[in-house]
Amino acid sequence: FAVNAAGALGRVELEVTLGEGARFTLGAVTLGGGDSVREIVTRVTHAAPGGTSEQVVRAVHWGQGAGNFLGTVAVARGAQKTDAAQSFKGLLLERGAAAHAVPQLEIYADDVKCAHGATVGELDKQALFYMASRGMDPATAKTLLLKAFVAGVFDDVAQDDLRERFEAAALAKLGTLV
Repeated sequence: FAVNAAGALGRVELEVTLGEGARFTLGAVTLGGGDSVREIVTRVTHAAPGGTSEQVVRAVHWGQGAGNFLGTVAVARGAQKTDAAQSFKGLLLERGAAAHAVPQLEIYADDVKCAHGATVGELDKQALFYMASRGMDPATAKTLLLKAFVAGVFDDVAQDDLRERFEAAALAKLGTLV
């Protein structure tokens, strides 16, 4: 798990090789404004049969900030029964912000399940309107939507105190926006 929100340039790079029956899970968030650039770069190699990997990356950017996800899943010739997934979602809070995803699959086995997906959008105006129509002030509504978007990345953290620390680190960065 990672929160990438420090400095003008931030990069988290992971290279993972999975053996037989191994499992890898990544939950990561990039957050930034101004002219910051945050990157999550991964290369997950399934070298043997039966491996499982899941990568969930969220990006929230504003100003001229950019969040990038460059993720490669490589499945070796003998790595049958591999199950791999990548998910990237970007949330742009202002015009000028950017989120880029470059998911890549390199598959050399034929009995595998591999998928990737990427979306980029803005805060749901209908959800904000709905919350306002129920008496919620705009700042609270925005905070709840941002928290829901980011917190889901850390759902698999087994220790409650550690999950709360990750969520608090991300929300502290977002707290200046509301």
